[in-house]
Amino acid sequence: MRSRCAIFLNIVGVVVIAVTTNAWATADSPIETIRATIQQARAILEDPSYQGQERKQQRLEKVKEVVLPQFDSQEVARRTLSTHWKDLTEEQRQEFVQLFVALVEKTYSHNLDRYNKNVQFFYDNERVDDDFSEVDTRVLDPVQNRTFSIGYRLHTVNGKWLVYDVVIENVSMVQNYRNQFNRILTKSSYEELIKTLQNKLHELDSASASDSKG
Repeated sequence: MRSRCAIFLNIVGVVVIAVTTNAWATADSPIETIRATIQQARAILEDPSYQGQERKQQRLEKVKEVVLPQFDSQEVARRTLSTHWKDLTEEQRQEFVQLFVALVEKTYSHNLDRYNKNVQFFYDNERVDDDFSEVDTRVLDPVQNRTFSIGYRLHTVNGKWLVYDVVIENVSMVQNYRNQFNRILTKSSYEELIKTLQNKLHELDSASASDSKG
């Protein structure tokens, strides 16, 4: 289970980072959008100027500058709350989106150092239905000598394809978070969910500080 989780974090970390706005704007289709994203991501991860522990923060800051515009953050957050979203005020929705995005960002940024340049990507298929699409890919991990399926769910916003979910080995990132959040909201309250997110962010910050010292 741990190795599968590591692969999940590694792959998603690769996919969600470092694609320029131009790459998205000029892609002819969803599958070309994903291909361009991964190519740009790998180029930055393998750039010698961003290697080494002393360049880690700089690398992460560059990632933050380019990743968020490529995902429909509010749509991802809304889907993780499912029917609970309608019960929130606009202020609560904004608060949740901010914390959720920070959580995803810190979770995957913390695992960027696991990137393996020998990972191979295969682009298999795309399905487009009006403003929605799904892209099927596979990733070969040479360390485990295993191939993992990865699906991307996108929709168009103002003429631009944006990702709103990533599915690895039939496990949806949105569904995974939704299950966790629903357990909290069903048994407790929105305030408890916010407290949980804040505590998790604190844990990730502490782990990052410890790694930096190490």
